[in-house]
Amino acid sequence: MTDDSALKYSPFSSHVDPSFWHKLSQIKLDIDKLDEKVHPVWGSYTNVNTVGLPSLHVDCTSYNSKFEELRYQLPAFGCQLNLNTLESYKSSDKTILLEKQGASLWADIANGSVLKNPALLSRFFLLTFGDLKKYTFYYWFAFLAPSTPNVQIIKPPALISTIFSSAQVESLQSEWSNIVDVYQRSYFIVKIQGDQAKIFPLSDIVSIFKAQCEEQWAEFYLAFADPCSSGDAPGWPLRNLLCVLAHYCPHVVGKKINVLSLRLVLKSHGQVNAADKSLLMSVQLLPHNETELKWVGWERNNRGKFGPRFVDVSGDMDPKKRAESAVHLNLKLMKWRLLPEMDLDTVQNTRCLLMGAGTLGCTVARLLMGWGVQHITFVDNGTVSFSNPVRQSLFTFEDCLSGGRPKAEAAAEALKLIFPGVITSGVTLNIPMPGHPVGDSMLKETQDAVATLEKLVEDHDVVFMLTDSRESRWLPTLLAGAKKKLAMNAALGFDTYLVMRHGVFCDDETPPDFNARSIPGRHLGCYFCNDVTAPGNSMADRTLDQQCTVTRPGVSAVAGALVVELMVSVLQHPSKGDAPAVLHKSTGKEDQESVGCLLGTVPHSIRGFLASWDQLTPATHRFSNCIACSEKVLKEYASRGFDFIRDVLNSAVYLEDLTGLTSLHKETENADVWEFSDSEEEENNSE
Repeated sequence: MTDDSALKYSPFSSHVDPSFWHKLSQIKLDIDKLDEKVHPVWGSYTNVNTVGLPSLHVDCTSYNSKFEELRYQLPAFGCQLNLNTLESYKSSDKTILLEKQGASLWADIANGSVLKNPALLSRFFLLTFGDLKKYTFYYWFAFLAPSTPNVQIIKPPALISTIFSSAQVESLQSEWSNIVDVYQRSYFIVKIQGDQAKIFPLSDIVSIFKAQCEEQWAEFYLAFADPCSSGDAPGWPLRNLLCVLAHYCPHVVGKKINVLSLRLVLKSHGQVNAADKSLLMSVQLLPHNETELKWVGWERNNRGKFGPRFVDVSGDMDPKKRAESAVHLNLKLMKWRLLPEMDLDTVQNTRCLLMGAGTLGCTVARLLMGWGVQHITFVDNGTVSFSNPVRQSLFTFEDCLSGGRPKAEAAAEALKLIFPGVITSGVTLNIPMPGHPVGDSMLKETQDAVATLEKLVEDHDVVFMLTDSRESRWLPTLLAGAKKKLAMNAALGFDTYLVMRHGVFCDDETPPDFNARSIPGRHLGCYFCNDVTAPGNSMADRTLDQQCTVTRPGVSAVAGALVVELMVSVLQHPSKGDAPAVLHKSTGKEDQESVGCLLGTVPHSIRGFLASWDQLTPATHRFSNCIACSEKVLKEYASRGFDFIRDVLNSAVYLEDLTGLTSLHKETENADVWEFSDSEEEENNSE
């Protein structure tokens, strides 16, 4: 066979939509992780109005289980392998990879799969590596085809209009357009009878070409939808079609085979006509040995060399989308090796209400975003002062000018500048506080403030107490308990801090077991459970240093980090807010497994002391006389609502009377058992 008579094919050229790389990134992060999996993917090509080299297209729909049908698009079946490192990508044996994929294609040919689903014949392989931090990708397509059988041209390609009548061409076009199953449109058999063209499925290839005499199949055409619309060279899919014919009808080797290359031209109003571009030709298959099949098909790169291509899609992505993907990158990498069972969706969808937008509020907000939390609301009544920006990370000097911007609003706006995808807002509000009486002139304003807080607590999942006074935490604590929300508390001293979670109460509470090794979350105490007095006005009659929270600069960062980590640990525990807290630490594996989660144990409170670098994790039961979360207080609020809150604001002793603390004080004052004699103390010590 001379070079002039050898049939040449027009190869595919790849076209990758940027959405394919976005989908690949998502699959790598969320599904594959460290696995180097081979994924089945769909590609598409068309035999309508193609320009230049025929193109095989992949996009985000390529990963669908079924081919995404679009008008004039034909399916191609492929496999994609994404490697973990650039080094493994470069060192992978491309010949072995191609032979392995070729063996898979040959199996589909030999077992008849391609006869039932001809789309399997249009086979490709895609080898990729992606740098998900930079959004750059290396990729290399292989459009699989056997190196044999060799094919000789008997009758050169000619336009269909020079052989078929216009009626036959129109009939052919009509018949092909009426093929309902898109998987059957790529490869088929055509028979011309008078002015009519009849199309047979590829599965009829054996019955049609079973005769030994070529004159008996002379009126049949082995046909395919040709992705190449120009020149005399048929498109690449013909190679595999001829291979199928040689395998199932070996007696045709050396005989004349008519081939129809169906090329369509899109005309006005979406109508197509096959006459302008379709080709007819006659070819002859030369003898070959199927046991010595070799596979070809690696695509040449932009330099015309056999090698991968490189693409940088960072410029094609919306910066906000890139930020969103990057924000979650570190979190998703945790799931690869360290925490495969981490429930990131629960954390991400948790709505957090921050009571206070100061030093603690700014720190907590930044760390919540680091965990992927997307919904953060600030509540604060202050404005940004010149002393704030150096300690409060969401504010700048500009926020201090002209009297200072409202802290809650400035903090929310700063979060948007850091990550535009966060859902955040700031509410400027005075929190009503016990010991701060409400006169008639302030009654309506206070009632509105309470209603606003009630709605905010109702609309969020976690309430953070981050204000700078004890009494400002009372109402949020009450509301969180009443509405069964998870409450997180962080409080600072000069070189000390307290971080704790409040109990999340349920309606069918069982009595607490005071002898147990741990306390269920529903029985844990709140910030006020260790107090025996109601909160009062802590700002009255105090000097400047007593009115401000004077702390070592690092204390707020430590406490802010711990309170966020504690919240995440609670959310990752199977029991969520009812996660038990250890009363007595144990190194036993059984104890750890019974109270821990995938992030470790979930303490009730954390008390830290920078002076001695110590940290304790005590746990305490809910106090039956608590002025914020006891059953008496919650029932009184449930029945009286704002009237109850107004009485608390106007009289600090009201809570003590209601909860029984007043009686408890009198009992302790009259008791004579609180002081021991020296002998009694020695006796107790000796025990």
